[in-house]
Amino acid sequence: MVPANRVNDSVLGALERPALAWMVRQLPAWVTPDHLTAASFLGALVAAVGFVLSRWSLDWLWLSCVGLAANWAGDSLDGNLARLRHIERPRYGFFVDQTSDLFAQTLIFLALGLSPLARFELACLALIAFLMAFVYTMIYAHVRDTFRITYHGFGPTEIVALLFVGNLLTPLVGIIDVAQWLTPLRAFSPVTAYELVIAILCIASVGGLAMLALQEGRALAREDRPGAVPLASTTPGSRP
Repeated sequence: MVPANRVNDSVLGALERPALAWMVRQLPAWVTPDHLTAASFLGALVAAVGFVLSRWSLDWLWLSCVGLAANWAGDSLDGNLARLRHIERPRYGFFVDQTSDLFAQTLIFLALGLSPLARFELACLALIAFLMAFVYTMIYAHVRDTFRITYHGFGPTEIVALLFVGNLLTPLVGIIDVAQWLTPLRAFSPVTAYELVIAILCIASVGGLAMLALQEGRALAREDRPGAVPLASTTPGSRP
């Protein structure tokens, strides 16, 4: 089943949506959604290479920025292009898009853990939190026929934006130990800004998912009585 509805309340949406609308209309006719999905994955690979090479020089983070930009653009534009040209392939598009995202984000998180910016253990925790959100999204899509791209205004665009800004600043100011200003963290020193943000996001995302799961479970328990007809529709939607 392909979800018929999409939820995208990104806090950066007011900037992102007009930019995407302009960009998708500038694409030449020979560019297809599959080209953009491939560019998105290639961007993730480039970003991962940049993170790993930053072990030897932080200047490689500029390469990672290029990869992150390509990953965001390709991932954001593929579905928009399909809808603009009315060439949606709902099941194929959904499968290819989500599978590509799964492997792309895994590459980026693992490569971040191989960089000097974050401990590998913390990068793996971030990956676990991402995978939990990914799986919960698929579960929710099945029971509600709604695909959630963001949670409380936070989603893939915000993650890419945070990494992009961090990668721009780090070659200029270096890797800063934030534990020097935060007494509770001094026992774990050094603690990079990346690690602090990862820890905060992991706690917030896992806790938030747990609360959403409890709320949804209660709602479904009220709605889905024994013998009741499920509320979710099976009408195919457009490529997300």
